[in-house]
Amino acid sequence: MNGKNLPTALVIWTGSPIRFHLVVTVQDASDFLFDNWPDHDCLEWIDAMSRCAWANLGKVTVEDARDAFFSAMKAAGIPIDPALALLK
Repeated sequence: MNGKNLPTALVIWTGSPIRFHLVVTVQDASDFLFDNWPDHDCLEWIDAMSRCAWANLGKVTVEDARDAFFSAMKAAGIPIDPALALLK
């Protein structure tokens, strides 16, 4: 699948042992959500997964998928660099 690039690559730290994840495309965001959520049932997770899938199909914008991804990250308590808000 050709990836739809996010406006800015994200490096996400998920704790010890030191684990960093590089999220560059909508598919990377979807994979991160799927692989790193213990319970796949919160509304923000479902919304982000849906919007990532829709963005890959061209039904919503990449920015819409990114915003849903950020909301899911916030709901999970995973910090996002506040400087990224300046790039919107």
